[in-house]
Amino acid sequence: MDSKLSSEMIMEIMSRTSLKTLGVMRCASKELNALTYESYLFDLYKKRNKIISGFLIQNMRRGCINIQQFAPSPDSNSLDLAFLPRNAQVLATSEQGIMVFKIQDPMNCRKYLYHVCKPSTKQVLTLPTPKGNHTDQKFAIVVMGLKPLHYMIIRFSEQRPLKRWRKFYTAYRCDIFDSMKWKWRSLKHVTLDYCVFLTNPQPVTNNGSIYMLLTNNNILKFDAYSENEKWEVFSSPIPYDESRTSVELVKYNGRLGLACKPPDAAGCWEIWVLRKDGLWVKEADAESESKRESLKALYDSETSVMVDCETFLFYRFKQGNNMIKKVVLKDTPYQIFSFRSDVEPVDLK
Repeated sequence: MDSKLSSEMIMEIMSRTSLKTLGVMRCASKELNALTYESYLFDLYKKRNKIISGFLIQNMRRGCINIQQFAPSPDSNSLDLAFLPRNAQVLATSEQGIMVFKIQDPMNCRKYLYHVCKPSTKQVLTLPTPKGNHTDQKFAIVVMGLKPLHYMIIRFSEQRPLKRWRKFYTAYRCDIFDSMKWKWRSLKHVTLDYCVFLTNPQPVTNNGSIYMLLTNNNILKFDAYSENEKWEVFSSPIPYDESRTSVELVKYNGRLGLACKPPDAAGCWEIWVLRKDGLWVKEADAESESKRESLKALYDSETSVMVDCETFLFYRFKQGNNMIKKVVLKDTPYQIFSFRSDVEPVDLK
């Protein structure tokens, strides 16, 4: 980055930009992109722009799903979720503050009504109903543009195993909703090796691609930017081993990462990052204070998010693993969604 400005002045300018401008600056150069993930800059940026950031926690209680808790990150305001219907089930969130949820159709208990919303402004819009009564498995939302707002919602649903050339495959139906066209369309099934499935953790989105961890520790990549929404499966740095059960997809400095806890590593989590040349490199280690704590996300380049059965913890793992915030959970977490948003209204359609 060829600039006569000092790094302090650059960070001062960046801390006063909007959420939209920050995303553009990340594409300007490698140096600017790295700066946007520095904890000091991000904390300053949140304060000056009233950014709400943290994690939505969806609980499972007596067979019912409830989303009634928000775990704000350090120095972030909280998020009021009381406007959501009581039986709302969050399906996906984006880094631009857009969320997708569904509720049971009051006229037909076997069907669901899908909605898109911006929780920070309490804007809600009903989506068309996808064709077919399929069991939802995974959702993801990718923001394609901000002026005007353009997003795509990808739904993966369960299908019966397919048989091709005397071989069985695990199959998922894929439907895509385009906010510009305001309708769903179906793609060809995504097929995996037989008895290989999508895992429970939420997908990770990065640069228009959606990444999902599979039960054999491989990774499914779905490219929403390509004309035909291509998908592929590639290997992770962690070979499948039944004794190594703690594996999570994360984002680290804007790149796809994977956090794993080897069975002999006590409370230490390894953080691996995928380079542009397709190679995985180990970038850092993150400690946990208890064996019960599981690493669920990386909030920024220095902060890990750990969860146990009762608490949600933020650690500065590059600064002596200091705990900087603790949120007591109302119930055992079922699903966790990262969230970041400004408070500016948007046109959802």
